[in-house]
Amino acid sequence: MSAAAAIAAAWARDPLASLSLTGPQDEWVRMGGPLDPEADGRPLLWLGANQIGKSYAQAVKLLHFLRRTGPYATRRPGPVQVTIVSISKEQIVPLMEKLWDLLPKEVVDGEARPIECPGARFEPGFGFRGKPPRLNFRSGAAAGSLVSFATYKQGSTRIAGATLDVLMLDEPPPESMWSEVVLRMIRKGGQIWISMTITPESPPQEWMRLKVEAGEVRFLHTPMTVAAVRPTDGTPPFLSARQIREARAQCSEAERPLRFDAAWDGAVVERWLSAWGPGCISDERPPAGARVIVSVDHSTAPGRQVSLLMACLPGPPGRPQDARFWLLDEHSPDPNQPEKTSNREAAQGIVDMLGRQGMTWRHVDVWLGDRAAVQRTDKQVRADNAALRRLIADIVGSNLGTFPRIEVPYKASGTVAAGFGEMNSRMAGGVGWKVAPRCRRFIKSADTWNGQRTAKEKDLLDCARYGMETALGGKGWHKAQKLHRIAT
Repeated sequence: MSAAAAIAAAWARDPLASLSLTGPQDEWVRMGGPLDPEADGRPLLWLGANQIGKSYAQAVKLLHFLRRTGPYATRRPGPVQVTIVSISKEQIVPLMEKLWDLLPKEVVDGEARPIECPGARFEPGFGFRGKPPRLNFRSGAAAGSLVSFATYKQGSTRIAGATLDVLMLDEPPPESMWSEVVLRMIRKGGQIWISMTITPESPPQEWMRLKVEAGEVRFLHTPMTVAAVRPTDGTPPFLSARQIREARAQCSEAERPLRFDAAWDGAVVERWLSAWGPGCISDERPPAGARVIVSVDHSTAPGRQVSLLMACLPGPPGRPQDARFWLLDEHSPDPNQPEKTSNREAAQGIVDMLGRQGMTWRHVDVWLGDRAAVQRTDKQVRADNAALRRLIADIVGSNLGTFPRIEVPYKASGTVAAGFGEMNSRMAGGVGWKVAPRCRRFIKSADTWNGQRTAKEKDLLDCARYGMETALGGKGWHKAQKLHRIAT
């Protein structure tokens, strides 16, 4: 048997015995265990950068605990109950994938099944099946143990009556979760393991920082460095210094402290799109074959609707990152003027915008408009996609039945940060993001927006974000990006 085949066979028998951890991963796996001289029952918190392997270390720590091996070889005998809680089902998937990879398997009826918990069913990209998803260990050293999964929204009710040995919190928990559930765990003598990277979408974590500073929580802090991703067995680090520098450069300056330095707060910046600059402004026209997009943001107030005319040349199959974007024209009322634009004036502005570029509505491949929230306290009801579609069709003389629908861009937790992060990285390259000089208000917004979610400068930037995200795949792209960001 070759050396490679022997390694593969050993991994299939017991992946946990064949892996190599980095220094921070090894420290986390041992932290709080029976052999840890500083173990005192306090909750454990690992605040680390993205991509340093937190989920992998959590999976290793959990399996050692379940099986009474490694740092937990001397824990109290007997089966245990563990619940893993995170912000959403999608957020737990990377940890589920690490657990699946580390469980020894056998092939039954052409399907891989974990030997210790044969009832578990795993689907890549979805995680473990079941309502709720769970791992019921039937054989081996962990026989009788149960691992279940929940979201923070479900966590309180799921855990309230349970007697748990370990509660794992994957990503920043809301304070209500702590007050309702974690204190109960402490009283019952259970262990609490928290691993997280704070993001702009995370619940406020000042309360957790105060607990760390007061010594109520044991704390492991790991910024992104070459040392943080170097295995202890002497093999090369997972990322080089050059790769880390390049990744930092593509991340927004406002988020770098969070994602790379494992900070409690992001940076306060004058301009959120830190890669934006004169190199993005160009009269360059899109080539033949580019898709034309009209993207509308209905704004946070009636009469402030803005629109962008964009073009996208998709990347080759399998390489959406190679897509290129052009911002050709805009329609935007002056945000500093008190007069509001009527819905018909906004529709006429879109028609005029197309006309300036030698286009009609028939040239548009994709129509987008965010979902409007009606503000009945104002005399003018905020425009929505259906009303805008009727008005544009009337202005151009089209039968409403043949005029395209205006689609709503995908929105969910994390989409704003993901979208603007992608836009910033494309601006950094200076190739895949070109803005025509006539898009003066977009240019001013990119120059001045500091990340405030309610700022009027964000409206035109949102138009561009909706168009870019939809061209890259919309909901599917966002889900892939979320899994990539949290696969740590």
